[in-house]
Amino acid sequence: MKALMKWESGAGHVALRETERPVPGPDEVLIRVAAAGICGTDIKIWHGTTWSNPPVILGHEYSGVVVGLGRNVTGLQPGDRVVSETAQVVCGKCAYCRSGRELMCDRRLSIGYGVNGAMAEYIAVRQGIVHKIPDSLDFDKAALCEPFAVALHGLLDHTALTAADRVLVMGPGAIGQLVAQAARSCGAKTVLVGLPQDQERLDAARRAGIDVTLTRLTDEAMQELTGGRGFDVAVDCTGAEPAIRQAMKAVKKAGTFIQLGLTKPELTIDYSLLTAKELQIVGTFGHQYHNWEMAIELMASGKVQVDHLITSRYDLEDWQRGFEEMQGSKGIKILLYPNGEQGVEP
Repeated sequence: MKALMKWESGAGHVALRETERPVPGPDEVLIRVAAAGICGTDIKIWHGTTWSNPPVILGHEYSGVVVGLGRNVTGLQPGDRVVSETAQVVCGKCAYCRSGRELMCDRRLSIGYGVNGAMAEYIAVRQGIVHKIPDSLDFDKAALCEPFAVALHGLLDHTALTAADRVLVMGPGAIGQLVAQAARSCGAKTVLVGLPQDQERLDAARRAGIDVTLTRLTDEAMQELTGGRGFDVAVDCTGAEPAIRQAMKAVKKAGTFIQLGLTKPELTIDYSLLTAKELQIVGTFGHQYHNWEMAIELMASGKVQVDHLITSRYDLEDWQRGFEEMQGSKGIKILLYPNGEQGVEP
């Protein structure tokens, strides 16, 4: 089968290769991949700036169709439309695994960089991370379940958000847009902030129902949007120091600041805000099972809008065009089709 593989550590060393079609183990499901999303992590693996376990097939955001079952698998059958979580290998015994936080497991290996991922014609994953999707959710949108689950976990698992709240989201990339949609689904007034070069992304967010989009959060805008009180919740999805400082300044007293975007190891931030304003500062990573169920329900029901996030689609053979477009910040979410656009029938 065709697969996009990182075959050696370091910069580059990514290419389309022919490899063996996976055979599902006793507790695994074989899935024919319909659509796979390009993530910033994939770009970093391409450039050798983040960890991977080569030789390994890239891709951890995807949708597809069940085409094979291990002998112990129940509740699924060939033809089921599915997505899956990412933690393929976990110990299953530690406190994190037992409490549903498998992404915290010290032995975790995730698809796409720890073990073989979804930028291939087929992927085999353990049944415990597979979720069925309804016919009302098309494969392209379903491929966004993983980043949406990350957004839902980051925002809703760390707050008690209500329609009375004001939410600030820094960064209009895919995760920032999905955090804004998650806030919108709760009825909260949502402000999405980017840079001048993000205007097209911000315009798309407005068309998808986000209340306010800005290329700069000024003191005047703060006064108008919050009456000078500040935002109840601020979420940084950029990992950029200026955005983090601005978001912490914009949170109200006793408000919540959530760090979702990955940062460099050391930052210079004003910690006097933490004490003087009694801020709740939360770090967040990954997702849990219930976040996936909510993501599927919200997208399938049309309660959140994600069509505007898919900006380009390519066959797997054109992966480099997609990767270059993604790293150039020209797209929001770019999909690859390992089996062609119509090639997902069992």
